[in-house]
Amino acid sequence: MPDSIYSSLTREAEACPGFYAPVERVCIGQVWTLVQVKGQIGLCMTPQSYSRTLSWSGELCGRRASELIAWLQSWQPFETTLAVATLNAVLRGGENYSRLLKAAQPLGGGNLAVFRAMREQLDDGRVSVIGRYPGLDEVLEGLDYVCIERNPTEKDLPDQAAESLLPQSHWAFVTASALANRTLPRLLQLCREPTTLLMGPSLPWSGLWFDQGCDYLAGVEVVDADKLWNIVMEGGGVRIFQGGVAYRLLPREGTSA
Repeated sequence: MPDSIYSSLTREAEACPGFYAPVERVCIGQVWTLVQVKGQIGLCMTPQSYSRTLSWSGELCGRRASELIAWLQSWQPFETTLAVATLNAVLRGGENYSRLLKAAQPLGGGNLAVFRAMREQLDDGRVSVIGRYPGLDEVLEGLDYVCIERNPTEKDLPDQAAESLLPQSHWAFVTASALANRTLPRLLQLCREPTTLLMGPSLPWSGLWFDQGCDYLAGVEVVDADKLWNIVMEGGGVRIFQGGVAYRLLPREGTSA
């Protein structure tokens, strides 16, 4: 399944007008990476490490988007991050994106909007959250939930815990940034039992995820491109939700929103 997910996303991008278009703009911010293709902006969470020896810095703009999307097969974290951001930019220029976005419910409430929207459905059973979201404890207070994080704080469990906890969960909220670090295929394999919500600004809007067992998609739409660029270039994280992007929620057909 791992290779099929990345290959299927690439094939979907190939059908979009921007696949062979030049990359217009790139920013690897402290929290988010942005890529612009044919006026469309794609996001992916920036690796929480740094490198002083990236060989392609200063040379990405002008390359075909297809060249960066090919880095979906890379194991270098900054390359896979750029690949996902470029993929998202290209998909936003396609017909599937317009169709999915039209069907998705707009949410208010900033970076925790998805959890607030689903809160009433989470009262029974274990909730597992892949990825630490600032302010999460307040929203999920009183629930039986765990947060599984690659870089855990004292409140979190390490990512190895997913192997045993996800199959035992009733709900799983999975960060789409796991696509860039190549752990997402395995996480989805572990989510066959829980109701699964794939979420975050890194999410490629694609019906593929329903075929992979996801019950809900929660991605973002760009509300104000200039504001988004400014926030990301100035090191912003959750502030992108203050006028730059906004969440939309899309349930699988036949699933209640």
